[in-house]
Amino acid sequence: MDQAQPAITPPNTSSVTAMPTATTRRPRRRPIGGGQLPAALVFIGPALILIGILIVYPAVKTIYNSFYQVNGIGISAPTVFVGWQNYSDVFTDPNLQTAIKNNILWIVIVTPLTVVLGVIFAVLFDKVRYEAVAKSIVFIPMAISATAAGVIWTLMYADDPNIGTFNAILNWFHAGPISFLGNSTFADWALFGAQIWMSMGFAVVVLSAALKSIPADINEAALIDGANAWQIFSRITVPLMWPTVMVIATLTMIGVIKVFDIVIVMTGGGPAGSTEVLATRMYEEAFKFFNQGQGSAIAVILLVAVLPVMALNIRRFQTEGQR
Repeated sequence: MDQAQPAITPPNTSSVTAMPTATTRRPRRRPIGGGQLPAALVFIGPALILIGILIVYPAVKTIYNSFYQVNGIGISAPTVFVGWQNYSDVFTDPNLQTAIKNNILWIVIVTPLTVVLGVIFAVLFDKVRYEAVAKSIVFIPMAISATAAGVIWTLMYADDPNIGTFNAILNWFHAGPISFLGNSTFADWALFGAQIWMSMGFAVVVLSAALKSIPADINEAALIDGANAWQIFSRITVPLMWPTVMVIATLTMIGVIKVFDIVIVMTGGGPAGSTEVLATRMYEEAFKFFNQGQGSAIAVILLVAVLPVMALNIRRFQTEGQR
């Protein structure tokens, strides 16, 4: 006689105890104890002293001088308190207004062109066989100082077709020579081209590394789904490279805000001050006209212009590090 089998009932979900999930906690920084403080000061003390002498003191002194009319150079130079007058002169002086306008042009033109060309060449070099050679050639300008690059491009823009590369090309087509650096219509654009040539190598190398970090499975899945090359580039490649693109954009923007070397070497701010930027104007006011107060005010304005971009970059790095 068969015995009745006990009925098997599914477990009640309310009776199942959920297993605690492990949470990853960032290790806490241990505070430096009283006994460790002298040893810590021995190691970081020299660095703090150098930072104070070479960075903090000059910055504080520059801000202080910006509120004074300082005639001459040195500790004993006569000073007169003028308040905000030096700052108001920056926005009323025609020469300084030209410098501000040119700095804006540098940001608006050089930054996006450097980033866009960097992305294009990074994608193109990823498809060629001799990628390392191509990237090495593009990266060569980064190994050249801005002064040397300025001399090279000054010779390339020379008015004499026997010296200037661009006028030699125009001479082949029986076109008259153009004074690229002596004509205010072309001078700024000539400087833009030289700066993009210098900056693009770094952008290409960094963006190429970001491109190679994209998993190949994503592109293969997109191809299987029927996406074409442009859709893969615009909807997959660029979005995944966007954090790196923004880093390159902010670094390039910082560079063009404080651009100085290539302008002073190629045009010296001319012709007739048409290529002046804030950094060259700061140099002239402080060390050519010996107006330290006005030069300090321009330096503070440059610092204030760069700080938001630097803060944005630091914020982005912190966000990426927490992911």
